[in-house]
Amino acid sequence: MSILTIYFPSHQEQHLQPLVQLINEQLLTYIHSNDKRKKRDRQNVITLPIQLEVDLANKTLTFEPQMPMFQLMLHGPMLYQLVSKLLGRFIVEHCEENIIFSLIQKRCEKNNIKPASVAQYCFNILNNDPWEPLGKKFTEEDRQRRSNKISEELNLHLETNSELHLDGYIAFRMHNYKRELKEVVEYAMDEYILDQQYEEFMTLLKYFVQLQETRIDIVHLVQQEGNSFILCDDAMLPLEIKHENDRIVAEMLETEINIEDIVISSLISASPQKIMIHAKHHDYQVIRTVKSIFGERTQVCTTCPLCRSSQDEIIPFQ
Repeated sequence: MSILTIYFPSHQEQHLQPLVQLINEQLLTYIHSNDKRKKRDRQNVITLPIQLEVDLANKTLTFEPQMPMFQLMLHGPMLYQLVSKLLGRFIVEHCEENIIFSLIQKRCEKNNIKPASVAQYCFNILNNDPWEPLGKKFTEEDRQRRSNKISEELNLHLETNSELHLDGYIAFRMHNYKRELKEVVEYAMDEYILDQQYEEFMTLLKYFVQLQETRIDIVHLVQQEGNSFILCDDAMLPLEIKHENDRIVAEMLETEINIEDIVISSLISASPQKIMIHAKHHDYQVIRTVKSIFGERTQVCTTCPLCRSSQDEIIPFQ
């Protein structure tokens, strides 16, 4: 007679053996307490009278009660809590990627988007990749929180069911957990679409610049106080130039994308042969955008008095 049987999907076979080892360790040293002080008291360490039977060929784990020590009212809740906690972690670590892909596919089919592209955005959001290494702590906390959502719902399920088909459970349950993943997918879709629009608009601006004839030899893009920039002519005087396409470029920028509109619009209107950049740091959005649009026309200054004074701080512009 078994108290609980768990059936695993075939594609999780490689992760099953480590889970079995972890469950066996937990069964031998189960701590029936949420109080850290009591956890240090060996009297609160309980060995659950349950034998784990493993059938790797059929991907099945069976929990057999050891009679007469086993008491359902005492040891049953302990087992369900232990198993739901470990399975919650297992699902987040080994099944979450497939769950995300299934959620993405439903959305991408409607929008004619490749699921793999949006999936990478989801993983970046969930793993805090853009904010590493500071994001590692928050990533672990978020992963644990998602695991807890699964465990809480799963614990209730195990209290009334002696069998668990993990594939079916993942497909049709875990509503709170999936609701959070759906929000991540929605956000990732929005970010992906915005980035695609940005790339398309950058391509349009590049094409627009290539069609233009150059009007002046050089424009200096100079960083002022803070993150502000000013355009100067070859005498390093503020550049004041107006052309008939100013309004068109400004409207394009305002409509399509929120970047340093005045700088980009003025540079396109001036249509210089060369853009010399004077800045302490070169990771500002406006500089990256100028480089993206004007390409080889851009150059970073390291020789003028303004740039030499902060040369140690300058990051090579690539």
